[in-house]
Amino acid sequence: MTHDRSKLPEITPETRRTWRRTRQDRSAGGVAYRVAPTGTLQIALIATHGGNRWQLPKGSREAGESALQTAIREVEEETGLRTEQIEFLHTIDYWYWDTYQKETAELVHKLVDFYLLHVIGGELNDSSYEVDDVQWFTPEDALNAMTFSGEKAVVEQALALIRTRGLDQQR
Repeated sequence: MTHDRSKLPEITPETRRTWRRTRQDRSAGGVAYRVAPTGTLQIALIATHGGNRWQLPKGSREAGESALQTAIREVEEETGLRTEQIEFLHTIDYWYWDTYQKETAELVHKLVDFYLLHVIGGELNDSSYEVDDVQWFTPEDALNAMTFSGEKAVVEQALALIRTRGLDQQR
């Protein structure tokens, strides 16, 4: 069943309070970065929805996983990169309509925990069925390409932390 999203109500505080089918989802992801051999700081982004949405790699927690374990696993699954934690960054939250194979649209409150992750191995690989493309971006190009403002704010926070701590120097 497919819903015409234009016929769904705007997501307002009233809708959030009164919609009869709601759920909360918890995910985790990462700002995976490296200093390239040229000395340039780079961030890995994935593209979804036919390559039209550039975003940070993230995904749902599996049973028994911590948010950090989820972030590291999802980054590797979606990008092919192995990473190590530098620091927790921020939790973003947003609401959206889930209409996929549903008779009645479900209103979802999504919370995503993001971590700063240093790349320690692997190679970019978009073999995940959920990902259309994966690429390295300079910080400026990443911010220009990214679709979601909440994730852009997380990248800006990560960049400030990287630069403050001198993590943008060759490691």
